[in-house]
Amino acid sequence: MKQLFIAWVPFQRRSISMRNYFDYELRFLSFAFKNRFFRPLEYIFKAWKTLLLFLLQQPQTIWIQLPPTLLLHIAHLYKILFNRKVRIIADCHNATFRCPWINIPGTVTLLNKCNLVIIHNDSLQELAVANGINYKHLYVLEDPPALVENGSIQNQELFPHPWVLCPCSFNADEPIEAILGAARFAPDITFVLTGKATRAKGIHDLNNIPPNVKLPGFLPKSEFDKLLCDADIVLGLTKLDGIQLSVANEAVGAGKPMVIANTNLLKKLFYKGAIYVDAFSSKSIAQGCREALIRKDELTKEVHELMSERNEKWLLQAAKLEYSFSSNTLLI
Repeated sequence: MKQLFIAWVPFQRRSISMRNYFDYELRFLSFAFKNRFFRPLEYIFKAWKTLLLFLLQQPQTIWIQLPPTLLLHIAHLYKILFNRKVRIIADCHNATFRCPWINIPGTVTLLNKCNLVIIHNDSLQELAVANGINYKHLYVLEDPPALVENGSIQNQELFPHPWVLCPCSFNADEPIEAILGAARFAPDITFVLTGKATRAKGIHDLNNIPPNVKLPGFLPKSEFDKLLCDADIVLGLTKLDGIQLSVANEAVGAGKPMVIANTNLLKKLFYKGAIYVDAFSSKSIAQGCREALIRKDELTKEVHELMSERNEKWLLQAAKLEYSFSSNTLLI
C-alpha cells in the first residue's frame, strides 16, 4: 500500500524514526518567509505544493503531521475531489489541541473524519476528547527512540568540553531566559542552543547572551547528529506539563544523559538516565547540569537501558495499531 507522510516543517525526528516500520514516503515542506507578515502566503504555497504531491503520488494512505491543522483541510479536499477511498492519518503533536490550531473552523469535524488520530501520550487523550475528538478514533503511539547517525567527529572538538546541547524552537513554552541564567551560574560549561534564533524575536531576549552560550542556528540532520553524539549531556526544558519533548527521545537514541524539566509526563516517559530540574529556575538548571556531568557514566548506562525498554514498548504499540487496522480493514 502506497503511503505518503507530509509535514510542513524542515525536520522532525519522530516521523523519520517511524518511517522504516510503517514504510511511508516522507516529505518535509520547509519553505518559509523570514517575515511573519507573509505567513498566509507561505501556507498558500505549501497547500498548493501538498495538493500537487497528492495528485502526482496518488497515495492510498496519507499521513499528516499536525499542526498546522490547515493540512487537514488539504487532505480532505483531495479526498473529496480526487480519491474518496484514500485513508487519512493525523499524527497530532501537543499544540494541535491548543489555540490557535484547534479553533480553526472545521478542525474538530475533519479530525473526526480521519481514519485515525494519533496522539503521542496518554495525557493528551483527555484534552483531545474535551475538544470534541471522538475517543474511538484516538490511538496512543509514543515516540520511538530516535534514529541517530553516529557520524565520526574525526578528532574534531566541536565545542570545549564539558558542553551541553539544548535544541530549541524558541517558542514561548521554552524557558530561554532561565537557560541563559543557568549559563551565567555555570561559566565553566558551554551551552549550545541550536535552532533558528530569529524565531525568538518578540518572545525571548537574546541581546545579552553569556560568552559560554553558542547559537549555531538550525543545522542539517547530519551536522546536528554529530553535535548530539559529541555532547556531554542533553538539556530539554518546557514550561508546560503534557509536552513530550522530542529532544529527550533524541538523547535516548544517542545514548546521552538528560537534564529535563520535572513535569509529570517527562518523569513518567523518561524515568531513567535523567536529572529533573525546575524549568523556571536558572540555579536548578545549572545544578542539574553539574550533577549530570558528575554522574555521566551512571546516567549513560541508564539511558541505554531506557532505550531498550522504550523501543520494546513502542514496537508493541505499533504492532497493536497495525493489527487493529488490518482486522478492521481500516488502514495500513
